[in-house]
Amino acid sequence: MNKILTIKDLNKRFHTPEGEIEAIKNISFDVYENEIIGIVGSSGCGKSTLLNILAELEEKTEGEIIKNGHTFSYMLQSDALLPWLNVLDNACLGLEIKNIKTKENIEYVKNLLINFGLVQFLDAYPNSLSGGMKQRVALVRTLATKPDIILLDEPLSALDYVTRLTISDDIYKLLKNTNVTTILISHDIAECVSMCDRIIVLSKRPSLVKKIIKINLKEKKLPSENRKDELFNHYYDLVWGDLDKNFT
Repeated sequence: MNKILTIKDLNKRFHTPEGEIEAIKNISFDVYENEIIGIVGSSGCGKSTLLNILAELEEKTEGEIIKNGHTFSYMLQSDALLPWLNVLDNACLGLEIKNIKTKENIEYVKNLLINFGLVQFLDAYPNSLSGGMKQRVALVRTLATKPDIILLDEPLSALDYVTRLTISDDIYKLLKNTNVTTILISHDIAECVSMCDRIIVLSKRPSLVKKIIKINLKEKKLPSENRKDELFNHYYDLVWGDLDKNFT
């Protein structure tokens, strides 16, 4: 696999009236083409800060991020759909912002929505959609500009358990079909083990990489099926064993 992103000795400190807070300390890892990386760690350890730095929403204090010209797109925890736009227009918002809302790109977005089971909802508005549907639209919007890497910050956290299982399958299929590289933050270990190729375990603040675990299930299938794999519990226990136990 081709290396498409390198993070080397990344540090982030915040200055507050009470003094300096060290959020991230010497984080280093590589990301490879078409893989799904999960990032887990205790609450407040700096997972979202790391994604914000990669998305250039926050500045790093020190360190190196080598993107090799690859483009990023970021999906936040909330769907952030605009209530006055229909599904198709919401999904095309990134195209409009980047001034690339061509007929070809709109058709690409339509096909993503159709493949995501939203063919009957292209003209619907967010207030008529379920939580799962909104997250589907938000993910399509994230993929609309054809980024090389997408950053997902707990995209399923607001959904109920059954919906999460269904949506995780749908997301996995869409990510693999579009060949996009993904960095996923989740507080759900089972979600990461079932979806990801590797899992990065971060320590409590100041956050550093405790371990990188490669997930080698017997046969890589949909996440809902991977949960039944005979090695699933083994990898779950590996991740759990390395987590600081205020993990949420």
